[in-house]
Amino acid sequence: MNLKRITRPFEIKSIGEDGTFSGYGAVFGNVDYWGDVIAPGAFSKTLAAFSAKSSMPAMLWQHDSDHPIGVWNDMREDAKGLYVEGKLLIADVAKAKEAYALLKAKGISGMSIGYSASVWEWDDNKDIRTLKEIDLWEVSLVTFPANDQAQVVDVKGVEQLSTARELERFLRDDGGLSGSCAKAFMAKARAAFQREAGQQKAMAELADMIRTNTKTIRP
Repeated sequence: MNLKRITRPFEIKSIGEDGTFSGYGAVFGNVDYWGDVIAPGAFSKTLAAFSAKSSMPAMLWQHDSDHPIGVWNDMREDAKGLYVEGKLLIADVAKAKEAYALLKAKGISGMSIGYSASVWEWDDNKDIRTLKEIDLWEVSLVTFPANDQAQVVDVKGVEQLSTARELERFLRDDGGLSGSCAKAFMAKARAAFQREAGQQKAMAELADMIRTNTKTIRP
C-alpha cells in the first residue's frame, strides 16, 4: 500500500482544558507542495467505511504509529474541507500532554493526513493531480506545515516499471518527489532511453541510478 501524506497549516477552532479541540485537517481546491489538489467528496467513501465499523482513523503524533496521542470523535466533509474534532489523552499519554501544551502555545503549526489515493485525475498540462477518492489512514498533529525537500527514499518495485511515464509517476507517488522534480529527473535521464532500442534495459539502468543517488533532486 502506497501511503502518502498531505500537510497543511493547522486551523484550530477551539481547544478545551480537557484536551478537546477542533479544526480542519485538509481543505479542498488548493494545490499543495506536491502538486496535489483534493476534490470535494474525496473523503466521503472512506469516512462512510469508518462509520460502518464504528471506528475512526488514528490520531498520531508526527505520523509515528508508535505514538497515538488521542482519539477522533468526529470527522466530516463540509464546503471547506475535512472538519475534525478530537481529544488529546492528556491525563494518560505523555506525548498527548506535550502536544496539548504546544497547541495552547501555538507551537504546532501543522496537521497532516496519511492516506492512499484510490481515484485521481492527472492534468499533464498543469502537472496537477486531482484526488477524487482518498483512503484515509490517520490524521496527525505535526510541527511543520510543509516539507521543503524532495528525496528518493524508497525504490522498491521500480524494476516492474516499463515506460518513462510510469517511472515519472513512480518518482512522484512512491519516491516523494514533486511533479516538477520528477520531470527534472526524467529530463536528465532521457539519454538512457535514447541509447537503447527497447526500454527494458534502460529501465534497469535508471533503477540503478535511483538506488545510487538518494540526494535531493531539484529542477
